[in-house]
Amino acid sequence: MTTTGPRRAAAGALAALVLLGGDGSDGFVTPSSRRCRGPSHVSRTVTASLLRSTVAPTEEPASTDMTPMDEEQTGKSLTQRIMESTSSAGQAGGAGGSSTWDAFLRTEANWSRLKDFEGFDYDSMTSLPPSARHSSIPKPPQFVTDDGSQGSERCWSKLRAHAEDSTPLDYDVVVCGGTLGIFIALALQIKGLNVAVIEAGKLQGREQEWNISMKELEELVDLGVLTEEIIDEAVSTEFPGCRSGFKNSEVTPLEGGYFENGVGYECFTPGVLNLGVSPSVLINSVAKRFLERGGTVLEGTPLKGICISDSIGAAVDMGDRDEPVTAKLVLDCMGNASPISRQQRYGRKPDGVCAVVGSCAGGYEKESNLLGDIIYTNNEIQDKGPNGKLQYFWEAFPVGIGRNGNEPGSSDVKTTYMFTYMDAEKDRPSLTTLMDDYWEQLPIYQPSIQDVERDLDVKRVLFAFFPTYTDSPLKPMWSRLLAVGDASGIQSPLSFGGFGALTRHLDRISGAISEAVENDLLHKSELGEINAYTPNLSAAWMFQRAMSIRMKQNVDPKFVNRLLAVNFDQMDDMGEITIKPFLQDVVRIDGLVGSLARSFAADPTFMPQIVAHVGIPTLAEWLGHVSMIAAYDILFNMSSVIRPFVDRMDDPRERFVWRRRMEAWKFGSGNDYTFE
Repeated sequence: MTTTGPRRAAAGALAALVLLGGDGSDGFVTPSSRRCRGPSHVSRTVTASLLRSTVAPTEEPASTDMTPMDEEQTGKSLTQRIMESTSSAGQAGGAGGSSTWDAFLRTEANWSRLKDFEGFDYDSMTSLPPSARHSSIPKPPQFVTDDGSQGSERCWSKLRAHAEDSTPLDYDVVVCGGTLGIFIALALQIKGLNVAVIEAGKLQGREQEWNISMKELEELVDLGVLTEEIIDEAVSTEFPGCRSGFKNSEVTPLEGGYFENGVGYECFTPGVLNLGVSPSVLINSVAKRFLERGGTVLEGTPLKGICISDSIGAAVDMGDRDEPVTAKLVLDCMGNASPISRQQRYGRKPDGVCAVVGSCAGGYEKESNLLGDIIYTNNEIQDKGPNGKLQYFWEAFPVGIGRNGNEPGSSDVKTTYMFTYMDAEKDRPSLTTLMDDYWEQLPIYQPSIQDVERDLDVKRVLFAFFPTYTDSPLKPMWSRLLAVGDASGIQSPLSFGGFGALTRHLDRISGAISEAVENDLLHKSELGEINAYTPNLSAAWMFQRAMSIRMKQNVDPKFVNRLLAVNFDQMDDMGEITIKPFLQDVVRIDGLVGSLARSFAADPTFMPQIVAHVGIPTLAEWLGHVSMIAAYDILFNMSSVIRPFVDRMDDPRERFVWRRRMEAWKFGSGNDYTFE
């Protein structure tokens, strides 16, 4: 599964329309002369031909050979039959890492439990007198403790022994979770720290490619984590770029703007998510470099808990068979299913969910398998009856072209995803329902196939759900323990998570952690400066709200497509300097303000619908975050004057805090994004 944001494109789509005004009339009332721009080195005729051949001219799904009676006789659904016919090789941990039928059933069960769960505020309940507390609510699981009377006695004994004997701790930093943690571990090892990585399973990458841009990979080269040789080995797919499109029905190619053609808008952006890289090659290469620099990898080592002494260090419990490992600092890189973040958010139901289903398969038309889709719609909001309303989005990437002698047009393999944003209410649809809709609508989206079971050679079926929280990034609850990556929620709420956010933040996070460890600035208040408030991340929350529909909410079926089509028309017209940061999860004040003004002029009657859809409190909160983006932009531009004074500060803690503030201004305003 891709780990960079397919939905990055939507970050800012709502931004350009929130200040609209008028009577809220429907229909196509505002003319526009703008057109979709294709890749500069590909003619409009060729681009239109490619897009025409990738999408069906009809909205009627093709039928499959297996009838409902056949399915009843076999006792197996289409999804089960397909999944059981694929290879189980190359399974890995993490969201989307396993693609077997059993893994799908486990994920479905987890999704069902999350929907059935009724959230509560545990912290506020514990402040009540005992007689007023709800007796049926158990205490949170004590995976992490700083209470010497709880947790592993072996861990506490080892920590006391370190203090009594004045012996050094085993490591400076222990990284829990190796899939993306190995990148952080190597960056810290390069900075001179002694680091260990603990991985519950085998440290390996999945078979499914990650999609990313060369610019993002080069950032890891600058840090010394990757080399050009590793990139050349890891990149197995390269294509010009990706389409973004938002349509009420399938019409391809599509010319003009939303109010001209009455359907929607599509555009092409070069150099975004246009590389397919092998996770296994990347992770194996980085792990090798980490070990060569003296790092330690402990595989097949499930964690049992963590004991923390503010004055001594942290001890990681690895069960009765293994001696606890001690460190000055523990990093939680275990993703959104981390037991640490679950304990910290005990009782909390996620504020939003991105649910994803898809497949990697051969059998598509080779000649048209040349470009990607980063975010695309070809239907209106779907009414799922008692399961609520959903807007389905698509994403697709060709596989196995552009590298290693594989010319464009030589591969029939591509990865396709269908995803949607929603809450985790009890009546929301199952992943099975989403998967059924995916198989049914795939021939509409990819018309070179008609019957998915007959026409496709499915290599992997992909599925996951990504819970997201408005309080991200997660502030540390304990000293000497810091969540990084997906466990902290540093990725956009519009994203599938992971690798793209890692490349963006690795330099900042590794530098801050190194400084914290070297100066013993490991109290939770100090570590909290690393996961500081970033207003552009918080602002992305209204984008997710705009693309999701609450249960029993009445909404124009064309709402999401109109919103995104108009906004992307304006951003595309403003050029790559505006649209590329948006597509890579970076919200900047210059692009935001520009797209606001232009979208208001293009569609001045949409404001009442937007306010009704997202709600006035959410809109007001979003405007507050936008104001803070502007303030952070101003503060960032003052950093060059402030930095020399900060660097001369005598107090290490004061210097550390001010450096983190300047980083927050930089990243929170999107000024970390550099233009090529």
